[in-house]
Amino acid sequence: MAASLRIISRGCGVGVKQDRCLYSKLKNHHASYLNLKRNAAVVANIPKKSFDYCYNLTKQNDYEHYLCSLLLQRNLRAAAIVLRAYNIEIAKIGDNVKDSFMGRGRFVFWKEALEEIYDPNGKIPQTPVVQLLNWAVNDYKISKIWLTRIIDARESNQKGIFNSIQDLDNYYEQVVSSMYYMLLELHGVKDVQADHAASHLGRCYGMVSLLRAIPAQLSTGKVLIPHDLLAKHSVSQEDIRRGENKKGVSDIAYDIASTANSHLTKARSLKDKVPKAAVPAFLPSVFCEDYLKNLQIVDFNIFEPSLNRRRFLYHKLLLQKYKKTY
Repeated sequence: MAASLRIISRGCGVGVKQDRCLYSKLKNHHASYLNLKRNAAVVANIPKKSFDYCYNLTKQNDYEHYLCSLLLQRNLRAAAIVLRAYNIEIAKIGDNVKDSFMGRGRFVFWKEALEEIYDPNGKIPQTPVVQLLNWAVNDYKISKIWLTRIIDARESNQKGIFNSIQDLDNYYEQVVSSMYYMLLELHGVKDVQADHAASHLGRCYGMVSLLRAIPAQLSTGKVLIPHDLLAKHSVSQEDIRRGENKKGVSDIAYDIASTANSHLTKARSLKDKVPKAAVPAFLPSVFCEDYLKNLQIVDFNIFEPSLNRRRFLYHKLLLQKYKKTY
C-alpha cells in the first residue's frame, strides 16, 4: 500500500499562542459557545417546540454540522439547524424503514411536503421539520432543487450499493454538496467559485463519513464500499464483516481517503476566489482534515478505535472562523 498521501494543514495550522489577542478571543468565545442555550438560535416567529425537535435531532445525529451551525451568524443558526434536521429525516428513511414499500411512502410524503412548501397556497403538514422547513425556505429563499436532489438520491439508492468510486462520488455530490449549496444560499452567496468549492467539500465530507461509518455498520450487514475497489484489492464483503484481509481493507481505505483528500485540496485551492461571506459554510473542512490526518497515522486502519473518538476541535473551528479561511 502506498504511503504518500499528504494531508497538509492549511488555515488552522497557526498556533493560537503566537497571537495572544486572538487566543484570548478564542477562549472567551469557546466558553460562550459551549454554554449556548437553545433559545439563542431561535427566531421569534418560529415555534419553540418544533425548533427544539430540530435542534435535538441535529445535535444527536449530526454533531459536527450542529457545532458548525452554532458558529454561523446568529440570525442564520436556526435555519441552518432546520436544514440539517431535514437532511437527517431523509437519511433516516433508509436506515429505519426496512420495508421498501413503507420507505417509498415516506419519500412520497416528503416530495409532497416540498410541493406544498413551494406552493403559495399550499397546505403545509404540521410536523416539526416540515413546519420549520417552510419557514426557512421562504425567509431565506432556499432553492427547491437542492432539497429535491437529496430525496431523489436517497430514494434511488436505498440499499447503498455503489458499483464504482465514481458512483460514490456522484452520490455525495447530490446528498452532501447539496447541503452546502443551501448554506451558501443561506448566506446570500451566489458565486461559481463558491459552488465549485462546496461541491468538492461535500464529496470529501461524504467519503470521510463513509470511512468513519464502516465499523459501526458491520452489525447491520451493510458494506457501502464500491464494488470496483473490492475487486481491485481482492476483498470480499465477508472479509470486511469478519475483520479479515486487513491489508486489503486498508488499501481500500487508502484509495477512498486519497479521493477525499483530493477534493479537500481542490476546495481549499479556491479559497482566495471564494467570497468571504461564504467562508462559514466551509467550517466542516476542519473535521475532514482531522480524520484524514489521523487515518494516515494509523496506516489507514479504519477499525482503529481512536479514529471515532470525539475530538476537541472547537478551537480549530473558531480559529478558522476568525481568520475567515478554510
